[in-house]
Order: sequence, then C-alpha cells, then structure tokens
Amino acid sequence: MNCCDEYGNCNQGRDCPVRTAWVGKEVLPISTWRYKVKCLAYWMLMTILGLMIWPVLFYLAFRA
Repeated sequence: MNCCDEYGNCNQGRDCPVRTAWVGKEVLPISTWRYKVKCLAYWMLMTILGLMIWPVLFYLAFRA
C-alpha cells in the first residue's frame, strides 16, 4: 500500500509504510564562516594572553 501520490506528497506523514528506512544525519563539511570564526577566536585568545603575560615579563626583566 502506497500512501504517496505520483508527485511524492505523502498523506500519512511519519506512519507511511514507504518510509521504513532510518536515514542518518549527513555529516556536513565545516563551513567557511565557522572556520573563520574559529581562527578569530584563537587569535583573540592569543592576543589577550599576550597582553596579560608581556607586561609581567617586562616588569620582571627591567626591575632594578
């Protein structure tokens, strides 16, 4: 028994006997904007750490 018409429209929703196979989620490739945001977050973290560490190093090196 087919619950879908010739155009692919299903009238029984999830209970359609044609839809018995489980379809897993596709693994999508990492998008360009997500990669760029990840790089930006990395460089922001390095900048913040640098701004916190370098003054301490200069203080320890040049205290006389």
